[in-house]
Amino acid sequence: MGVITKRGVRASKLGVQIGVWDLEVKPTYKNKNKKMELLYFISGILSVGITYSIVLLRKNQSNYTDALESLQSFKNISSIRLDAVDEDLEFVETKYSEILSKLEKDQYASISEINGKLKDLSRQTNAMNERLSQINKTLNNHISQSSVERNTLKTNFKKLSQDPNFIR
Repeated sequence: MGVITKRGVRASKLGVQIGVWDLEVKPTYKNKNKKMELLYFISGILSVGITYSIVLLRKNQSNYTDALESLQSFKNISSIRLDAVDEDLEFVETKYSEILSKLEKDQYASISEINGKLKDLSRQTNAMNERLSQINKTLNNHISQSSVERNTLKTNFKKLSQDPNFIR
């Protein structure tokens, strides 16, 4: 509320006196309360915004670390499987070389036995080839999925850093 004071009297063109009044606006208790309420309201909104931004940032950061851990896990599993396939392949190669050496020594002895071993080796080789292709497909799927998740997280971080409402 303001305080009204009389400053003086003047004559008009018609000879009638008109009072000139001044309105002084002095801060009162109610105006101070409204300003303080406004300050509290703004600081509350800022506090909520900052808290929400921090929570969102930590959530994205934990998702990013989880994706990296998952990718590392897939790489470890793939390398273990690849080592197992390599060992199996070495076993097949040694058996194959043994069979060839036996064939060179005695071409007529135990041909049926050698043919059976060759058929077994052929089946094992085909099975290992299928297993290796399945492992390769699985590995490629996991790598592409992890790459997509990593790119999504990068995009989210970029958007979050370019957001003018985000406080750094």
